[in-house]
Amino acid sequence: MDLSDNPLVSPAVRITILLRLLSEGFEDAFASRPDWLELPGVDLAELRQAVGDERVEQLTRSIGLREGEAYQAGGPPGTVALSEAAHNGVLALMGLSAMPPDVKVEETGDGPRFQVPEEWFITSSAGRAD
Repeated sequence: MDLSDNPLVSPAVRITILLRLLSEGFEDAFASRPDWLELPGVDLAELRQAVGDERVEQLTRSIGLREGEAYQAGGPPGTVALSEAAHNGVLALMGLSAMPPDVKVEETGDGPRFQVPEEWFITSSAGRAD
């Protein structure tokens, strides 16, 4: 997803939203926090440039952030990856495009809460592919 021409989009914000979506998808699928989160090398480099080496190293220690080929979370129960729909939907979550009709939005005192469709996640249980 190339958003480099849009001055309103910080790479760190986009990457953070994708990582949070991924982590919450793992928690929903397996009722536990992931042991690690992966992101593509190009996004890891953008994140490092935006927040610095020290912050990336802190994220590596605290959430198991590491470089991979795609956005993926994992742990003993299995893995969760983000589908193309999730990558397209992140623009709506950032307020930069229309919200897909299958995303539910609940307004709360703390701001909007989003419920995204299961199709945004590709889940594989340990020991078998779903």
